[in-house]
Amino acid sequence: MKKCTLQLLIAGLIAFAQPVLAQNVKLAGIAVGMSETEVKAALTSTVPIYVNQASDYPVMHYLVAETEMESYAFTLIDGKVAAFSVVHFLPPGQLPFLPPGQQPTVTILRGLISKQTWTPSEIYKGDTWWFSDASGAPLSNSLQCRPESGETWLPFGPVPSSKPGEPQTKSIEGLMKPSLTSYPSNCGVSIHLNQTPAESDESVVTSVRYQVLDIKAMNAFRAKHPQH
Repeated sequence: MKKCTLQLLIAGLIAFAQPVLAQNVKLAGIAVGMSETEVKAALTSTVPIYVNQASDYPVMHYLVAETEMESYAFTLIDGKVAAFSVVHFLPPGQLPFLPPGQQPTVTILRGLISKQTWTPSEIYKGDTWWFSDASGAPLSNSLQCRPESGETWLPFGPVPSSKPGEPQTKSIEGLMKPSLTSYPSNCGVSIHLNQTPAESDESVVTSVRYQVLDIKAMNAFRAKHPQH
């Protein structure tokens, strides 16, 4: 993969080997709790194109970053990252983080990551979920940290063009933003790995998506800004 990005992602997940607090969750150099300046400093080597997008709330906005092989969407509340979604595309051929001849199947990629983290709460083909409680300790029952609506993430939708005068028709494929519905108060962080395609565990993956949500931060936001 270009710039060994997935390799960096896997290395970044080592931090999950022990229970961690929400603000310490870090992936590929990106962490919840970062400022927009810190995010851009972490991504400077990939030279992405940035687009800022407002929300319905003055204290919340979205930052979208895109390169040839990666796309990112960050939700910032009071200037700090409360959630982020990352999509990485895997080109055909030998990938630098795999032994010669080994293909990036659902099982291989999930195994590389799972052995460096706590046990996933739920696995369904290419979808893998990790949840922690409010103290950072891993949870084995993911159902208790799903939002009341059952929808943890929402489609990101159209993104304004970074070039003046271009219509706002471009969508960042695969990116999602967190739902604003309430979450149980004893939940801390959710991490979602999605691998595509995932018809079976032996499917050769062409893209992966990570979604990291600081549930504690989202709950605090909801308490201050209830939906009407």
